[in-house]
Amino acid sequence: MEKFFLFFLMFLSASQVFCLETSTNATADFPKIKPTGFAKARYTVDTTAGAKDGFTIAQTRFGLKGDISKDVIFSFSLEGTNTDENNNKAICDAYIDIKSIPYFAARIGQFKYKFSLENITPDQDLELINKSAVANNLISPTRDIGAEISKNFSVKSVEANCSVAVVNGSGSNCADENDYKSIVGRIIFTPLKGFNVGGSVYDGKIGADAVTKDRTGFEAKYELKKLLCKTEYIFGKDGAVKKEGYYATVGYTVNPSVVMLARYDVWDPSLKTIGAKDNRWSVGVNYFLDKNVLLRNNYEQKMESPSVKNDLIMSELQVKF
Repeated sequence: MEKFFLFFLMFLSASQVFCLETSTNATADFPKIKPTGFAKARYTVDTTAGAKDGFTIAQTRFGLKGDISKDVIFSFSLEGTNTDENNNKAICDAYIDIKSIPYFAARIGQFKYKFSLENITPDQDLELINKSAVANNLISPTRDIGAEISKNFSVKSVEANCSVAVVNGSGSNCADENDYKSIVGRIIFTPLKGFNVGGSVYDGKIGADAVTKDRTGFEAKYELKKLLCKTEYIFGKDGAVKKEGYYATVGYTVNPSVVMLARYDVWDPSLKTIGAKDNRWSVGVNYFLDKNVLLRNNYEQKMESPSVKNDLIMSELQVKF
């Protein structure tokens, strides 16, 4: 941890140098580099047996983003508090975007692959504090090393976006564990303004034994003025074990500072096991103190098998830049 904070201090110093050089160079448009990041402080009350209430630093991330040229962009970030075993290394994102390739945009490096609406939503822009159970359990790790191409196009006046990625399948900061590569594809259509619908697929093999890892997801999102509605269904197969889950979220913007939210999500870790399904209600009130300062307040009631209720109350203050 001491090495991480030492590196972080060096990183901040370097970012100031980058900003100074960029701002004082009046004759060149590139590079354009700026520091980015966010931090979340949280207080939790958990009724789960053995759980402890208290304050935590839920998440911190610091990075640099920049336009190296008109067609080349880079992103680099460090994650300071991630407890996910599959994504707990310091380096979070480290990739290069190239926009000048004919017909496509390309990305290479370590990045969040495009599978699922909730997965591709930046952590700092999530409506509720916790992701849905199906996203947490079936989209892990969320980042990998590889290459991706994407394309915006239209089909009979319907706007669409398609992406295909080839990744190691081993997760962030990890070498490939076998001779196979994982293929991730996503296509989204926008038939109406504010309405997106589509799906994602993940086809891969993980571990030294090359165990099958397949995912199929369907998603829809509709935004109309103050109203937000979104839903997803994801099916997964790890070896011989089949899993599935879904969620539906509704949000309403009361005024520019206050957003009301509700979500119902279901997670079944084994379709062959009777009584393994969990379901959860989540309600939230988000209060924006500023466009970059957000206070999230959530209440969750989780019904775990066999018929055990657990309540969770959380308040989280987030700042981003």
